[in-house]
Amino acid sequence: MKEKRENLIIARKKKGWTQEELAKSVGISRAYLANIERGEHDPSLKVAQLISCQLELSVDLIFFQSNVR
Repeated sequence: MKEKRENLIIARKKKGWTQEELAKSVGISRAYLANIERGEHDPSLKVAQLISCQLELSVDLIFFQSNVR
């Protein structure tokens, strides 16, 4: 999936979290999260689930649907 992850970015910012804070809460590096947000890497199912749990949104909404705005 080579598109920017707008929903992920929007959801993270709505929580008031930096990339560093979300990455730390999920147990991944900030650089890896940045790559996911830019669409350069797809997260594993486990990482996608951890991110969605921290952001309190479904994996589907964060990674597969139109903007959450």
